[in-house]
Amino acid sequence: MLSSLSSALSRLSTAVPSLLYISRMSASGRWWPQPHYELSRHRSRPPCPGIHRRTRCIVVDNSALGKEANTSGKLAYCIHVYKQGKRKKHMPHATLGDKILVAIRGEMRKAYVVGAKIHVLHRKHGVPSTDTNNIVLLDEEGNPLGTRILSPIPGKLLERRDKMQFSKVLALANKFV
Repeated sequence: MLSSLSSALSRLSTAVPSLLYISRMSASGRWWPQPHYELSRHRSRPPCPGIHRRTRCIVVDNSALGKEANTSGKLAYCIHVYKQGKRKKHMPHATLGDKILVAIRGEMRKAYVVGAKIHVLHRKHGVPSTDTNNIVLLDEEGNPLGTRILSPIPGKLLERRDKMQFSKVLALANKFV
């Protein structure tokens, strides 16, 4: 009986390492530690340098349309970027001060970007990054819909006062960062 038990244990001990060896093999060839997909470069998309199509934005003026969208939880999202640049045909990216077209509560409205989330790889010196993408809605003539801007906007935008429509937006702001 002892001999049969010892032979069974010896067979089990030889079988276990082979089972461990098989279980160590995974699709990536690593068994420990498991790959972190958020850190690996070959599995993640490159960070976006700005606002592009389908990017959700928060309206920071006190317009009725913006308040309704923010309180309902259905945020405005970008559907077009009015920008001339390197990528004007292939999904251009809007940054601070650019004009975009947004869909909000079933309507299409133009808006100016007054705050943008910026990835750590694309940050510029002197331009603060925010936790959200902030916009100010415009009417058909290009004037702001609201009468106040409720969040602070970057002081870098003061350099764009020469544009007539954008100077109206800057006049509504009372806090600059």
